[in-house]
Amino acid sequence: ARVTPAREADQKHPQTDDATAMSSSVLAASEEPLVVELEDAAPLARVTLAAPLEPATWTVTYVDGSTKPWASADGRRDLANHLAAGGADAYISVDQERDGQHLFVRVADALSESSSRTAATPKTKTTLALLREAEVKPRKNAALLYARRRLSAPGGGTPLLNDGARPAVSELWNHPDLAPRLGYTNYSVVPWLSLGREAALLLSDEATLLRPQPRERIFAHVTLIVNCHEDRPDPTKYRAVLDSAAGRAPPEIVAHAVHRWFPRGDDGVVEKNDAIQRAIWRHVSENGSVAIHCLAGIHRAAMITACHFLYRHYQLGHADVPSDCGDIYAKLQSVRPAVSPAYIDTLRMYEAHCRRVAAANHGFPALRTGS
Repeated sequence: ARVTPAREADQKHPQTDDATAMSSSVLAASEEPLVVELEDAAPLARVTLAAPLEPATWTVTYVDGSTKPWASADGRRDLANHLAAGGADAYISVDQERDGQHLFVRVADALSESSSRTAATPKTKTTLALLREAEVKPRKNAALLYARRRLSAPGGGTPLLNDGARPAVSELWNHPDLAPRLGYTNYSVVPWLSLGREAALLLSDEATLLRPQPRERIFAHVTLIVNCHEDRPDPTKYRAVLDSAAGRAPPEIVAHAVHRWFPRGDDGVVEKNDAIQRAIWRHVSENGSVAIHCLAGIHRAAMITACHFLYRHYQLGHADVPSDCGDIYAKLQSVRPAVSPAYIDTLRMYEAHCRRVAAANHGFPALRTGS
């Protein structure tokens, strides 16, 4: 079955100095707003962005269900106080470039733009600047938040947040004492690739893995972290794992900036991917958990996770593991709804490689490249 991506990454890396020109959809009118869920931010619950680049359209929602428009100084003040308490310079991802990297707006710009207005100031529409991922990540105290589309509920009921946030509830892997179903988290257990209670495969955003003293005990069992957005990450930043596994060996870290891979070129993409998949299998099969992440855990990390389905099915001969790419993504979306297929050329190239290996080792028919 063909994978139909919501936004298929181009991977040709067109160059432009204007980040807004790289945005694929954020400036387009949308019937559904973007929503940013705020974790541990009581009394705040979320910020809704009707037009992501126009802060005048934003709304602050509280845990009691009350709302305040951005024009209300109270809502802005409460959000500013929450961010100041954590020393965070917050950025919200509102879209992705065609190569899958995130595009952010700076919350401080929205706050300062609104607070600078007075009754005598003309109420002209202000558009926030879009900032590239590579520009935002190195900034000191940068806190990265991710906006999701709010989906309409069946029958016109309360809208559902497309956050992909809650751990999987599955007979294949259901251990709430290790991965409790909290009100809001941003990691997901992939049950079809997990082998046991302490041998889980987690698809995660990065911020979850950086959080000190996490509530979830599953992080104490993580022995491998796969970073899909950096080539040389700081190994000391993964506080969720390091704090949980005090006294144990630190996790192995495998890191590749997947958005820099060029599948049509001769840069060893298949070999890099194969090495990642072998490392994942080695750790899970030795009763360790594996955390695969990028920034939001919905494009780059999801593609690497999808490749592990293929590795297990074809190269290891695990017939019970799905191998149809459409089915794989449907399963990932069932536990993490914000996932959308991206880097499809890389996925298809790896599928063809796995089938060639299977043909040689297990008698599976090979898949010709481009089929």
